[in-house]
Amino acid sequence: MRIKPYNVIEYITLPEITVEKLPVNGDPLEIEKEMYFVCETDLEKTEDQKIGVIPLVVKNPTKIKNIENYIKCLSIAHRRIQFRKANSICDFNECDEMAIS
Repeated sequence: MRIKPYNVIEYITLPEITVEKLPVNGDPLEIEKEMYFVCETDLEKTEDQKIGVIPLVVKNPTKIKNIENYIKCLSIAHRRIQFRKANSICDFNECDEMAIS
């Protein structure tokens, strides 16, 4: 399925991408070698499959008009991160792998 990511921080449409299933809030998406997280999947009710995303790295934080919303979306994504070692969950300093579930 093709989706149209929309950067809700910079208010720009990103290039269309193909995904196997519709992503949900907090899902990571790599777009043009940059990491984004899905936020506001119900951004617009149109025939186009538009998905709101936030960038992992914000290059100019003064441009964020609603910092609370950005932090809320980033928090949803953060809760899905697990640190693992040998397929079990561990503390940050002891792990050799980070995964987003």
